[in-house]
Amino acid sequence: MDPLEKELTIHPDRQGLRMVLGDLEAELMDVIWRRPEGEWCTVRDVYETMLQDRRIAYTTVMNTMTRLANKGVLESRRDGMVYLYRPRQSREAFIHGVVGHVLERLLVQFGGPTQEALADYATQHPAEAEKVEQLLGKLAQRRAGGSTRKPELSTDPLS
Repeated sequence: MDPLEKELTIHPDRQGLRMVLGDLEAELMDVIWRRPEGEWCTVRDVYETMLQDRRIAYTTVMNTMTRLANKGVLESRRDGMVYLYRPRQSREAFIHGVVGHVLERLLVQFGGPTQEALADYATQHPAEAEKVEQLLGKLAQRRAGGSTRKPELSTDPLS
């Protein structure tokens, strides 16, 4: 399941991951992303790590991890009596996917102002101008091709 298959709510007034995840969800994902990539973990693993820095109930961690799995941010599988979890993608890939998704939505809803803002950004940051042009080109290609699918999350911010 694509993590953006279920719309994430954007909160532009928040910082970092909290723009798309709740405070506890973002904190929990930080713990999980610090683990070796691709490694499965249990609720207990995450709970014990979080318990070192704050008081938190086991059931709160369990419910939050279940919610993140339902949102498609974590994947889960059952191993006997225990559920195992791991991120569907790296922190960087998640962020790039969210940024691409938000930009695409802005271009669909507010094409002119979004393109003007990106052009202004490219003018103010000449080193980034080529990336902005590539991004706009890829998004225009996708729209011209009639694709209505949501962008896949990847490590390439232009995909």
